[in-house]
Amino acid sequence: MASGGSLGVARSAVKIVALAVGFLGTLVCLQALVGKFTGNGWLRGGAALVVALVVPAVVADRLLPDEDPSKGKGVVGDAFAVLWLAVPVLFAVVLGAATSGLLRTEGDRLTQSGFGSLGRVAYLLGGVNTEVTVLGEASAAASASGAPSGAAPLPAASGSTGADAIPRPEDAGTPKPNPKQPGEKTPAQLFKELAPSVVSINIKAGPEMEGGGTGFLIDSKGTIVTNHHVINVGKEIRIKFFNGAIYDEVDVLEEDPGQDLALLAIKLSKPKEGKAPKVTPPSLGNSDKVEVGERAISIGNPLGLEHTLTDGLVSARRVYQGKNWIQMSVPVSPGNSGGPVFDLKGNVIGVTTAQVLGGFFGRAQNLNLAIPVNEVKSRLRSQYPNRRKFGSQGGGSHW
Repeated sequence: MASGGSLGVARSAVKIVALAVGFLGTLVCLQALVGKFTGNGWLRGGAALVVALVVPAVVADRLLPDEDPSKGKGVVGDAFAVLWLAVPVLFAVVLGAATSGLLRTEGDRLTQSGFGSLGRVAYLLGGVNTEVTVLGEASAAASASGAPSGAAPLPAASGSTGADAIPRPEDAGTPKPNPKQPGEKTPAQLFKELAPSVVSINIKAGPEMEGGGTGFLIDSKGTIVTNHHVINVGKEIRIKFFNGAIYDEVDVLEEDPGQDLALLAIKLSKPKEGKAPKVTPPSLGNSDKVEVGERAISIGNPLGLEHTLTDGLVSARRVYQGKNWIQMSVPVSPGNSGGPVFDLKGNVIGVTTAQVLGGFFGRAQNLNLAIPVNEVKSRLRSQYPNRRKFGSQGGGSHW
């Protein structure tokens, strides 16, 4: 009897876990499916919730014994658990190749709308790895060798070569900031000089779906750099400068979903609202010379709070998910994506991109990633053959 009771308790515990996990997975999968036809958050969420509840209820009703429904104890819970687990398995495993794009796009939508936990579920089901990969000497070599053929190896930091460019376990600890170097300025001085070149980007994908991020001007022609995931689901765009000038006529010059970069263009002298800004674009530095331990600052729009200054240290330079990154302790929040990371001389050294997620429901502390600015420089052209008006088309981001 005791073993039977223990088995019953274990079965109930497994069912509860299956119901909780399965419900979230099913809800996200159904929202992604509905999202193929509409970007409206209320419609996606409402339709997914109705289907997720009604279909298992109908199946459970059919399974209950007609003569005495009370004999079907546990049937209802079993039906919900099985169906709620079956939907994510169907989407992520059986139909993975066909549904991964839908799930990744849904992850972008949920994250930009402030539902980070659900967005994480969508990314995981869509095949986007959100786990932290700790790279020591052995695992770093494996990651570099297993990177796609187009991915360059991690460039050596100044004064280091080969494997020494990757921090070894014995080197772990809090990096010590370098002493102030000639030509470096205070964060207050840098903000006054650089904030006018940083823009807030507001994206509208539908009547009930808005999001945004950050970008920065890199030349006097009106070229702006941001993350691809900031703009990829947008139909309308608004770019706002520090002086209040607003632009809504925007071209997409170049977009790279894999590297999560996008280049935009505006007519700087013709804002829709306000006066054309008088901006000196910042210099693009050399990210190959960035050293672990040096200080860095970022200007962005976290949670819509425009032109917020944050600072921290360069924590590492590493290969992560097959790409080169600058890891930093400069804080990153939704809305910072696409913003510039500067050294203390005012040179752009990276593009703020992501906060590393520490597990399924967790969040790591001060593990933030920036795309090295040399990745941006390699995409600058005199002509852009794929130039298009914003909103005319576009591809999904994997971030």
